[in-house]
Amino acid sequence: MAQKLIAALLAVAGLATTTPAVAQDDVTVSAPSPNPASGYRIENADAGFELVTHGIWRSPAAPMPSVGISSDVVSGTPRAISRQASKRPQGAAPSFRRAVYLPHVYAAEAQYGLPTGLLDALIWTESRYNPFAISGAGAAGLGQLMPKTARELGVANRFDPRANLSAAARYLRQMLDKFGMVHLAVAAYNAGPGAVERAGGIPLNGETPSYVRNVLAFWGSR
Repeated sequence: MAQKLIAALLAVAGLATTTPAVAQDDVTVSAPSPNPASGYRIENADAGFELVTHGIWRSPAAPMPSVGISSDVVSGTPRAISRQASKRPQGAAPSFRRAVYLPHVYAAEAQYGLPTGLLDALIWTESRYNPFAISGAGAAGLGQLMPKTARELGVANRFDPRANLSAAARYLRQMLDKFGMVHLAVAAYNAGPGAVERAGGIPLNGETPSYVRNVLAFWGSR
């Protein structure tokens, strides 16, 4: 389900690369497969007629994952997305720095009402949890705050991890409130809200599309 959530967000963001076709292996006869499957199946083939059903099936004994998504997310309307956070997302190397700061990230997400794990994905993408990271453009700290943005958010020292995280969470919340969709908020965090408004979506500047894709992919792997 987490992969389907991110696929839906990537589709909304226009970042999906390919759409896999239904394979022949997706066709099953009679009883549903015990594992989740998608596509279609043919039932009652031996009864003189065929019933073709479409959709996604799950074994009744299989536990439902703790991920919630409204169909409005796919259509692009703003809705809160909830997910169960894990200690380490798939594909991420173990990080002592991340383990140290993760409780503060969760606290900031709760304080500003952010979707669980989104700030974690953003901070990992921005700085790999290095509180002393500095970009070529002059962004600094865990959330890679630019000097002007830091001043507007009341951050005197961008290398103060707690202050930087809190400001990053607050700024991300502002972008979510402004644009109403996760992929646009993430794009605005990277390129600025003005660039998103001028582009009418994710700016095609050579950096932001891959940045949004990386944040969403990390978020979806949690």
